Amino acid sequence: MTKDPSTTNRDPRNHSTQAEYPVGRPNNSRWLAPLPITIAVVLFVFLIAGVWLIARRGSGEEGVEPIVEVELATPQHLEVREYVEAGGTLNAMPGHEASFSAATAGKVTQVLVQVGQHVSAGQTLALLDRSVLAAQVRQQEAALQQAKFTAAQAQRVSGSQTPIATDQLRQAEAALATARSNQTLAENNFTRQQRLFERGIAARKDVEEAQNQVTITTEAVRQAESALAAARVTAARGVSDARTQASVTAGAVQAAKAALDVSRAELSRASIRAPISGTLTKRLINDGEAVDPATPAFEVIDASSLDLVANLPAEYLGRVKTGDLAVVRVEANEKDFSGSVVQVAPSVDPQTNTVAVRVRLPNESGELKAGVYANGRIAVEIHQNALVVPETALVVEGDESFVFVAHSDKVEKRKVTVGIRDRDHAEITQGLKENEQVVTTGAFGLGDGTKIKVVQPEEKKEEKKESSDKK
Repeated sequence: MTKDPSTTNRDPRNHSTQAEYPVGRPNNSRWLAPLPITIAVVLFVFLIAGVWLIARRGSGEEGVEPIVEVELATPQHLEVREYVEAGGTLNAMPGHEASFSAATAGKVTQVLVQVGQHVSAGQTLALLDRSVLAAQVRQQEAALQQAKFTAAQAQRVSGSQTPIATDQLRQAEAALATARSNQTLAENNFTRQQRLFERGIAARKDVEEAQNQVTITTEAVRQAESALAAARVTAARGVSDARTQASVTAGAVQAAKAALDVSRAELSRASIRAPISGTLTKRLINDGEAVDPATPAFEVIDASSLDLVANLPAEYLGRVKTGDLAVVRVEANEKDFSGSVVQVAPSVDPQTNTVAVRVRLPNESGELKAGVYANGRIAVEIHQNALVVPETALVVEGDESFVFVAHSDKVEKRKVTVGIRDRDHAEITQGLKENEQVVTTGAFGLGDGTKIKVVQPEEKKEEKKESSDKK
C-alpha cells in the first residue's frame, strides 16, 4: 500500500506541516505573536502622557516662572570695624598677683582666712609661734632702760664737771692777778728805794730788801702762771672725759633702741600678711604646720582688672597699637567683654613668628576669672558712617561679591565692592545706593531677574508654626 506523500513529510513534533510555510521563509512564529501587546503598551503610555499634558494646560501651570520668598533689608550707615582675632588666657595685671610665705621660719598657730575671701594689703592672714621672740623683745626693753639710766648719770657728771672746772680756773686766775699786783708793787718800791739811796736818804739795806721783794714776787707770778695753766688743762680734761662718757652712754642707748627695734620687727614678722589687696586664691598651710620663707603659703590675685595675654600673627605688628579697642569672648560663659590694648611687644618672637599683646578688661563685677581661655577681637581699623548691609546679603563667587537688589517683584544681581566685614555687617564701598533694598534671607540660589515674594520674618515664623501644627 502506497503512503500518502502529504503524510510522509509531516514532522510529528510540530502541529503544522512544512507545506503550511512557503519554502525559503524562516519560522517567525515566536516573535510575531506578542507584537499586538507591545503596541498596546506604547499606546497606553502615550495616552497617559497626553492626558497629563492636557491637564497641565488646563490648569495653566505650563511656563509658570517660580516665585522665591525672600526677606529684604535697606543699607544702613553704621560704624564698622575690621578685627584681628587672637586667643589666650586671662591673667592678673603685672604686680597684681602675689604668691608669698612667712618672712621667717616658724610654726603656724592659727590661719585666719579661707580661699575665696577678699583680703586687704597688710592684713594678717596667719599667726606663728611668738613666745621666743616676745621674750627677746622683753629682754631688749630691759637693756634699753639700763642704757638710759647709765646715760642719764653720765650726763649729770658731765653737767656738774663744767662748773667745777670754771671755779678752779677763776681761782687760778685770781691768784695770778694778785701775784702780778704784788710784783708791780715790789718793783715800784725797789725803784723808789734805789733813788733814795742815790740821794743818801735811804740805807743800802732798804734797797737790798726791796730788791729781794721783787725777786720773791716775780717767782710768785711764775708759779701763779703755772698753776693757771695746770688748772686749764685739768678743767679741759675733766670736761672732756665727762662729755666722752656721756657720749658713749648716749650711743649705748641708741644701740639698745636699735636692738629693741630688731626684736620687735622679728616679732611682727611672726605672722603672714597680705602684700596686696585681692582675692585669696590659694591657701597652702594649716594650723600646727611649720613654714619657712622658701615655701609659698598663700596666693592673692587682684582681679579688679584682668589682661588677655595673646599672640597675633607677625604681620599685625605694625597695625595693632596701644589703645586699640577690643572685644573679648570668654568661652566659659560665652559672653563678650569690652577692653583695650595696653601693651604690644616691640618685636616678633622668632620661634613662633607671633607678636605678644595685652588686652585689659575691667572686672568690677568679678565675672572674669584668671586662667580662663578667651578669644580676643582687636579692632585694627574703624570706619565711621560706613554704608553696610547684613552679612547674609553677600553672595561670594570666587573673588567677586554680589548682592541681589529688589526691583518690584524681581531681583537684579549686582556686583559690589566690599570694604570692612565683621560678624554681622559688610561695608559696601561701590555698587550699591543707600535707598536700595537687598535680599538677605533667600539670596543663595537666586538668579538675575528671578521673581520674588517679600515676606517679613514674623510671617515666616507663622508659616513654620502652621506647618509644624499640621504635622
